[in-house]
Amino acid sequence: MAGGLTFGGKRELLARGLLWSGASFLLSQLPARDSLLVLNYHRIGNAEDDLFDPGVFSATAEQFDNQIACMKRRLSLVTLDEALAFINGTIKEKTRRCRVLLTFDDGYLDNYEIAYPILRSHGVQGVFFLATGMVGSCELPWWDRIAYLVKTARRRRFSLRYPAELSINIDKNGLTKSLNTILKAYKQPYNYDPARFVGELAEESKGDDPPATARRFLNWDEAREMSKSGMEIGSHTHSHTVLSRLEPERQREELAKSRAILLEQLGTEARALAYPVGHKDSFSSQTQRIAQETGYRCAFSHYGGMNIQGKTSVYDVKRTKIASQSRNRFQIRASICRSIGIFWP
Repeated sequence: MAGGLTFGGKRELLARGLLWSGASFLLSQLPARDSLLVLNYHRIGNAEDDLFDPGVFSATAEQFDNQIACMKRRLSLVTLDEALAFINGTIKEKTRRCRVLLTFDDGYLDNYEIAYPILRSHGVQGVFFLATGMVGSCELPWWDRIAYLVKTARRRRFSLRYPAELSINIDKNGLTKSLNTILKAYKQPYNYDPARFVGELAEESKGDDPPATARRFLNWDEAREMSKSGMEIGSHTHSHTVLSRLEPERQREELAKSRAILLEQLGTEARALAYPVGHKDSFSSQTQRIAQETGYRCAFSHYGGMNIQGKTSVYDVKRTKIASQSRNRFQIRASICRSIGIFWP
């Protein structure tokens, strides 16, 4: 039990078995794999305390604090500068080690209130990717709006027709699986009319209109404080639009506008970009060229994998999603990652 959640499943059982078998100690005796693991967090806090999408909660405050302590013992937590030097091959020290960069998407208020103080207490840098159109707002982004509609659906079985036929049966498949299915459909690059998708979901599910909320995203004063304290602030575009849905000029506008606003508000050039959604079909080689042309020095995807020197594109730096998990599982994953270069199980 951690943070009010019970951890189960095959991966948790496997991790527990590996830990109890002494595998963690044996792995610590092996040479480290020279690599870069970029972990992607979203929200830090308790999903039970929120009305909206539980899937964006990566860890509770206690879990996050424990994870950083674990990584400091087993791995090498690095800054964005150190990560880029490793990818570019300009790093001066030649010690083989598994480097870890911590990143956060969306800029929820809990990133400032919870994640930032924990990072600062450990002397660790985080890279925070802000969607500049949401900074300081009470806005409900599409994933939270969709989650609320599904949670409050009075029609438990319904079908969506746009952008493709999709049948949903909440009672049969459960809330979590049904919500994930709908979110996956929304993220498809051929969903060219997101408003139509959400409108149809509201009509077919008979879900409630989301209530007004307090501020959900950190503001510019908070972002400036974080930046001055050593955190790195990057771009998550302006409106958090899936870039592959847009024509090249609209992509350029999203990236350039966000970077200009970050410069105006923070007084520093945004060097890093995180592609919204970040799947392989969420951005293209053209998107990568536009990111470079608009001034970004690197860009991060979100479909998993390790980064190896000489085999990693600076405009497709791979990130691994962090979801709520037990301390045992995180500990064995860190040990395996250090030695083999795979963040597993």
